[in-house]
Amino acid sequence: MSGPPIHCLLDCLAHLVRNRTDMDPRPIYLGVWNAPFIASEDGFSYYSEEIDPDIDLRRFEQLYGPCLTRWLEPQWEKEQKFAKLEEELSEAGESVSVIALVDLYYMPHSAICYGLKHLPHMLIVERGQDGSLRAVDPFFDWEGEITRSVLYEAFTCGGLSSGITIRLDKASEPSRFAAGEAFRMHFDLGASPLIQGVDDYLRHIEIGTPNYTAAKLYASIGQVGVIAKRWRGLGEVARYFADKGGEDGAPILEMLDQLLVKWENIVLVIVRLGVLGNHAKLTDARAKLAKLAELERDIRGALWTLFERWKEAGHERVI
Repeated sequence: MSGPPIHCLLDCLAHLVRNRTDMDPRPIYLGVWNAPFIASEDGFSYYSEEIDPDIDLRRFEQLYGPCLTRWLEPQWEKEQKFAKLEEELSEAGESVSVIALVDLYYMPHSAICYGLKHLPHMLIVERGQDGSLRAVDPFFDWEGEITRSVLYEAFTCGGLSSGITIRLDKASEPSRFAAGEAFRMHFDLGASPLIQGVDDYLRHIEIGTPNYTAAKLYASIGQVGVIAKRWRGLGEVARYFADKGGEDGAPILEMLDQLLVKWENIVLVIVRLGVLGNHAKLTDARAKLAKLAELERDIRGALWTLFERWKEAGHERVI
């Protein structure tokens, strides 16, 4: 069983915690809505060599304890990297799992990328008792057998590579104190980085800043969509605080649904802008983004209130 698609690496970790332990996976998503991405004149990207790949792993271990091992060295040749992957798979089992970075261009289950575009993605890789290979992709809610040749081709993507082993027998339920500290550390009531970034890009188009074009923004709209899915992490955290604190998280979830619907409407405006080149809708799009920013701030404010009530209920004591 998988939750909603939010962030491919964190979804892998949450899937394993949810299905192979009795621990709560929802704290994994604390702060995911502010996960870094790249915004430039070329558009938006959820991945880059400039983004620290260990941020999410450090946050996970702050909550669940030291149970992760990164075992790839960037300077290794691909053959050496793949040999290490197979070595890690040979030691995996019920409490030990392997997560690897793949290129979706080579993964047949990805209808939007297979044979079309190169995009990095994290998924779980397993080896059966008969030696067969199996991939579990919580983000796309898919699992199935894959051949060694497909895995070899897909493993790594451009200059990016990652291999992680998680030992669930060394993990422990996050203390309520640790969850509270993680929330405070990664929470702010400021403007949404994504909304602000898209609005800034539209403003540059509007005033005619060189190299900022509707075509570039449209070309990266798929990656903008991947970044937007991280908002669903607000819902997972709201459910966590509501369930643990005896409160009602439904109002936040309803506002979050509104946010995602309104965001899709803005995406449609951007698509039309990119396809038709009609700049007349720029002002309207920016006005909608301003309204969306207000709604997103309301969600964050409500989440902070829910956190305060959870804390007051005595759920932040060290246990």
